[in-house]
Amino acid sequence: GKSNSKRYMMKTYFLASAGCPRRAVDSQKIANYLETNNLVYTQDFKQADLIIVSTCAALQSREDLSKTAVAWYQEQKHQNAKIVVAGCLGKINPEVKKEFKDMAFISPREIDALDDLIAAKIPFKDIPDPNQIGSFPLFPDRPERQAKGDRLNKRLDLAYEKKDLFTLRVATGCLGNCSYCAVKFAVGKLESKPLDTIVKEFKGGLDQGFKHFVLIAGDVGCYGVDIGISAVELLSELFAVEGSYQIIIKEFNAQWIVKYFQDLLKIFKENYEKFDYLVVPVQSASNRILRLMKRPYTIEDVKKYLSIIKAEVPGLQISTHIMVGFPGETEEDFQESVDFIKAYEFPFVDIYAYDDRPNTAASRMVDKIPQDIIDQRVHAVKKVQKQILTQLN
Repeated sequence: GKSNSKRYMMKTYFLASAGCPRRAVDSQKIANYLETNNLVYTQDFKQADLIIVSTCAALQSREDLSKTAVAWYQEQKHQNAKIVVAGCLGKINPEVKKEFKDMAFISPREIDALDDLIAAKIPFKDIPDPNQIGSFPLFPDRPERQAKGDRLNKRLDLAYEKKDLFTLRVATGCLGNCSYCAVKFAVGKLESKPLDTIVKEFKGGLDQGFKHFVLIAGDVGCYGVDIGISAVELLSELFAVEGSYQIIIKEFNAQWIVKYFQDLLKIFKENYEKFDYLVVPVQSASNRILRLMKRPYTIEDVKKYLSIIKAEVPGLQISTHIMVGFPGETEEDFQESVDFIKAYEFPFVDIYAYDDRPNTAASRMVDKIPQDIIDQRVHAVKKVQKQILTQLN
């Protein structure tokens, strides 16, 4: 019928992204897929037949930004253009679909729905993961808006231009069941990439002259659990490859440091010069809050093992994530997190203000912390972090 003929008319596409590093990999893969299927990228989105907006809704601020962008493209697009809302928004907050009725929503696990939409000759599943990630600004010709988007996306990487980084996506999804996290509704269960595929990609990057490699997953620490291997084997295999390179690990959750400690310590000691940095999200230094968050470790274990790593491998840079204002967080709980940051002297701390996300267990908890107190706590942690950086530098 009519819709069929319109599908075949799609010749040009435009892609904008508000996503995290994991969704940036998806965006690049979508771009590669569309090009493989003979759609041509246009910088002028008003001329594009297909506009894909990759969204984020992990935090309310990101959801708001994503919705603003989708509404804006809806206003600007030409009459026959199709908008596809990719990323996590539709799964995290399904209510949004009522606002944008005539759009296709595809979550990270549903990208192959594009096959039908563009009448693809080469299906999405046949496109390999990209290793070089381009930039897809959310608001290309509105600098003031883009600055806001860039601030939210600053976590992609502080140290390098993206073009200098070689990305290795080792898995999608994760094994966590954190009570505050809505991203799992969009990304689903853990699916690890075969180890030989990752090693092959890694060697390919070295052959092309790359020096900096970033391992990306919802949680690199849980790599392989679904396929009968572990993150220890992943790291051992990668570091066994000869060459001059450095590896960045974005998310290696604390329970895996605890679980694999002896093996990891050996790897860290033998290869610390090949680590650029490692992010170990701890989220809180209060056991009571960790239990409420459903984070499966105690702060005593984390402190013990991080202290040993710091003493025995001083050259290894570890940073962390701390969430403040989780429901029920007392001044005492908060102070434990502050003391933990001071004691460990992390070179970088990503500070998250707790945010209710739809359908999460945490959103149904009582004892919500007033926003002004959350803001004060964020400010206090930032101040402490600034003092630590001043001392370190």
